[in-house]
Amino acid sequence: MGVEVDVRKATKYPPEAFISAVPVDLVAGENRVAEYAGFAPYIIVIQGLSFSRVDGLVFRLSVDEYADIVELDNLASTRGLDFEESIKIPATRYATLKFTAPDSITAYQFRHRVVVLKPTVALKVMLGARLTPSEEELARRFEIARLLSLRTPEPLNLSAGVEELYTAAAKLTASGMVFKLSVPRGKKAVLLAVSASRPGSPGSAYLRIIRDDVEVMTLDLYCLPSLSYDAPVRVVALDNLTAELDVRATGDYYARLVYGLGRLTITEKVMWGLELTSEERAVAEREDLFSRVEAGVS
Repeated sequence: MGVEVDVRKATKYPPEAFISAVPVDLVAGENRVAEYAGFAPYIIVIQGLSFSRVDGLVFRLSVDEYADIVELDNLASTRGLDFEESIKIPATRYATLKFTAPDSITAYQFRHRVVVLKPTVALKVMLGARLTPSEEELARRFEIARLLSLRTPEPLNLSAGVEELYTAAAKLTASGMVFKLSVPRGKKAVLLAVSASRPGSPGSAYLRIIRDDVEVMTLDLYCLPSLSYDAPVRVVALDNLTAELDVRATGDYYARLVYGLGRLTITEKVMWGLELTSEERAVAEREDLFSRVEAGVS
């Protein structure tokens, strides 16, 4: 099981956010545990870093041309596996997560989140990325540079577009369904958070998240936050959303998920390339949504 999130396979309705919760075996010295590359056409943001406290263990994150842009000198001083460190670092080409260990460590517990964004013109300008001629025209037309000089863009709200919130909670002693949702017509479902009772050893049970019949996350409960806390995510589903528990060792396992429902808007349908009715297309053309979505000012 890989530590990296498979960005291209998992992403369908960006912006989305996926977590990796897989223990890693570390040797004494430097360990590259996750490398992200080849995720075009998307831009990713590394955040949601959570660590098991180990004295003398060092973590470093490098992105694009910035080596060791994040360096945590001793993970014994972090908040622990139930919490997240306050880190948010975008990457346009690659990202590397690595540990330097004083000794070998078996099944080290850590977790990270990858937010996946579709690069609008505004986002590319903000990150200093090169624009195509058509994107330069949109930047001039919508005065992107002026807009960015007036205010800092708000950070991604993982619950954006959610109008109703629900919690699913289950206890299982064998593999089975935690919950399954058929998305109502004209709506979207958004998985927002996961947590579980943490077993005492790795590989005891896995939480599998399946969106529109495609598995997008496989999470070892050994690396998830306990039930009193959340690991935030954002997985959008238009057909169905399922969570299954894959139990490998005898025991009682508890899982909790937070999800929401919201209307599927015309702007989202344009953003995700979905089919529009003739009435919706007329609205989109009247409101110039195709250009506004591409520019990032919708």
